[in-house]
Amino acid sequence: MSGIGLSVGAASFTAVAVDRAAVRRTAVLTLFGHRPPEVGVPAENPALAAERGLVVTDFVDRVGDPVPLVAADGSTHRAEALTADALRAMVHALPHPGDEPVGIAHPAHWRPPAVEALRGALTARPDLARAVLLPDAVAALTALRADPGLPARGVVALCDLGATGTSITLADAAGLTPIAPTVRYPDLSGDLVDQALLAHVLRHAADSADLTGTSAIGSLARLRAQCRAAKERLSAATVTTLTADVSGREAEIRLTRGEVDDVLRQPLADFLAEIRDVLQRNGVRPVELAAVATTGGGARIPLVTTTLSEHLRVPIVTGPTPQLAAAIGAGLAAVRGTGAGEATALAPAVAPVVAPVAAADLPTGLAPAAAAPALAWSAADEIPDVLPAVDERTDDPDEPEAARPRFAFAEPEDAPAPPPPMYRRPAALLAAGLLAVLLAIGVAVFVVATRDDEPAESPATTTPTGPVTTTLPSTSAAPEPTEAPAAPPATVTPRAPRTQAPAPPPATEAPPPATTEAPPPPATTEAPPPPATTEPPPTTQAPTTNPPVIPTLPYQTIPGLPFVPSPFQPQQP
Repeated sequence: MSGIGLSVGAASFTAVAVDRAAVRRTAVLTLFGHRPPEVGVPAENPALAAERGLVVTDFVDRVGDPVPLVAADGSTHRAEALTADALRAMVHALPHPGDEPVGIAHPAHWRPPAVEALRGALTARPDLARAVLLPDAVAALTALRADPGLPARGVVALCDLGATGTSITLADAAGLTPIAPTVRYPDLSGDLVDQALLAHVLRHAADSADLTGTSAIGSLARLRAQCRAAKERLSAATVTTLTADVSGREAEIRLTRGEVDDVLRQPLADFLAEIRDVLQRNGVRPVELAAVATTGGGARIPLVTTTLSEHLRVPIVTGPTPQLAAAIGAGLAAVRGTGAGEATALAPAVAPVVAPVAAADLPTGLAPAAAAPALAWSAADEIPDVLPAVDERTDDPDEPEAARPRFAFAEPEDAPAPPPPMYRRPAALLAAGLLAVLLAIGVAVFVVATRDDEPAESPATTTPTGPVTTTLPSTSAAPEPTEAPAAPPATVTPRAPRTQAPAPPPATEAPPPATTEAPPPPATTEAPPPPATTEPPPTTQAPTTNPPVIPTLPYQTIPGLPFVPSPFQPQQP
């Protein structure tokens, strides 16, 4: 039993009757008041040549938009309704469409609101209400697994090179399940390549044609279509020619594959950087990338395959008709959804077991009484050997296969654990602790020693200033600097007991003058001067000491001997 697969693209619609026929038309819908709409342009669809209708374009990218499109006659239309009408027209465009199951592949980069809007529009049409709706990335991988084959495990990067952009999808090779959202890359597309080729052709035709007039607009549109056709021919040939008819002047222009490659080289380099970025963002290591699958019209360009293989160093899987891969996969998914071909596709040995169930279902078509529960291969109890048969075939790498050979992957070896850093080792931690303890002990000893030295030094540094400052005024007041008797009264002041250590140096300097003037000892017996010297002590002692000073009579000193304070003299603070 075969199925019908449909794929939705921004530039074209594709319908495939699996193993029978395929139709591909431009995404242009013509509405008629008395008959169903038609898809395509008059050059593709003969039914449009006899009658004119209301033409609507650019509606695929508007699916899910709550704002309706406005046609040329002022009528409004929802984009998802127009897309559903176009899909139904594509089913009827196939030769002899029957009651086969239908699968529809929508763009994988669509958001959930757009998918739900299309699902609702399909439900309103009875012939598409039971269609299987799936992303085109999953459908394309399904087709590539059937022909030419995919790795049994690892990650597969699917690159869908379409007319308006390229989609990148990472999927698990074992279950064909996407492992990350699809990324849309608009800088590599068929339209951009067509535009670059058109500019290249116009540079050659600029000398013989006038491109400034309004009459050249229609000619440029036709010339762009010729550039697109020339690009498709250069996928298989190395040289082609096209006729440039601009403003009534014709010119034969020769194009080579090298010129197309020059146009594609820089966009492909940027696309490779985008693939690496997608792999890095999703945590896929290079050893985990099993293969790169390419679909869409751009996958037929040889430079795309060689560039991806050279830089990514993995197998590049491309089907014989990459532009039909999504539609073929949708048809296969529709058949497997009914259980009518899944068992024979995976394990031919169990086909006789499932054949009676499938044969019983063929006369009734898609009858609800026998479709879903009885034919669902995942719920059938009589085919438990499907998966063992597949695993047995894929685990033997030496067994010949109908498709491409299987890939054997080496398991990555576990890297040795890195040594712990130095700051985490026990010896380093112990040494750091001992060093910290020794440093703390040293700081404590230094602080204690500094505090013990400060009290002993403070009296010695402060006491000498008192006698020096008080002695100088008394010596300067003497009438003659050589009078020795003036010095002894100054040293008899009450401050002398405070300067026991520094007192001897002044006393040693005083005796030499005293020895020269030894004959006049009566000068030392002058009683009146001592009362004058005793007047300063009350002024200096009153504010500093609480107890009163008991004055005592001075006692005589012997010249040449150091001064000895009286034991009865009170000590001043």
